[in-house]
Amino acid sequence: MNSVRNNIEDEFIKVIAQQNQMYILPDSTKVWMEPGSSIKYAKAFNQKREVWLEGNSFFEVYKQEGSFFQVHINKAFIEVKGTCFQIQQTNAERNEITLFHGKIEFNVESTGEKIVMSPAQKVMYNPNNAQTQVENIMNINWKDGRYNFKDTPLPQLISIVNQIYQSNIILVGKFTEQSSFTGSIRYDESLNDVIEKLCFSLNLTYKNQNNEIVIYN
Repeated sequence: MNSVRNNIEDEFIKVIAQQNQMYILPDSTKVWMEPGSSIKYAKAFNQKREVWLEGNSFFEVYKQEGSFFQVHINKAFIEVKGTCFQIQQTNAERNEITLFHGKIEFNVESTGEKIVMSPAQKVMYNPNNAQTQVENIMNINWKDGRYNFKDTPLPQLISIVNQIYQSNIILVGKFTEQSSFTGSIRYDESLNDVIEKLCFSLNLTYKNQNNEIVIYN
């Protein structure tokens, strides 16, 4: 596992991901980390399950009765009930929390606002002004390091891929209801491999154009 692990003030452990990797916390919670992301947690983690996250990661939280789990991000935290969710801290003005199954509570520290999230929901959060927005998502779940899709319409799928990879994929042409995707994407799969897979599956073509990826039929 290519990661840097350091002690912080002899009380905390910090893990910095040099590449896509899966890290297991002491309670068996799995954290799927993107390159450059980091987590910090106390050595006495099992006494108080708290994690401080910088960057983007996907959490599969191990459920323990009577024990909460918290993930701290920029001026907010997520309280977890044993579940599966993704955190993307795209920039200083946009954080996204996507819940795939289970239950979490999103808390804005400055205002005290609490949002109890249901499965297939996403919260967009701006740490600068504490504004939040909730959206519903469909036809996607997560299991064992894979995003799994079932009959996901192509426009929605491309929107999700753009969010995962911070890419700029554009659809050109007319796409029918048959243009839907059933399959999976690994958390460490390259964007190029994903595009090749989608185009092969749906009989589409793509090209790189002006820092954009154009997919057409």
